[in-house]
Amino acid sequence: MSIHLLTRQLNTFAHHHYLLVAAFVVISGLLVADTVEKRRRRYQELDSQGVALSANHGAAILDLRDRQAFESGHIARAIRTDEKDVSSRIQELAGNSTLVILCCQNGVQSTKLARQLAGRVAVPLAVLKNGLAQWQRDRFPVIQGREGKPG
Repeated sequence: MSIHLLTRQLNTFAHHHYLLVAAFVVISGLLVADTVEKRRRRYQELDSQGVALSANHGAAILDLRDRQAFESGHIARAIRTDEKDVSSRIQELAGNSTLVILCCQNGVQSTKLARQLAGRVAVPLAVLKNGLAQWQRDRFPVIQGREGKPG
């Protein structure tokens, strides 16, 4: 098949299916943008299983939610901290942890904070993708109360 025939067929297809071609171009652009953003990111996004595995291998988990939300259910061994104290908490944990995982209710607050802090702290950062809400949807256990009673 010659290149001219192939080009003509492609042009005919694009002319008759312009919406399909436009959708393909848009989706391809979004995939490229997502790939570029992931490569530039200086922190990891972990799913529930990734957080559980990392925590079992010494990662620290900082929970950014308020005290009441934390006490109603949090990840085992998570440390509740206010957003303004996160940087100093990370510095405290840097010697004992290979990774610090930030979590919040839905992933928005922790992702925003990770973007701000990544590259400026002495330990690698990660976030729980989609937050504690996803952790619970995935049916991972939570601990209730300040002392950590199984819930």
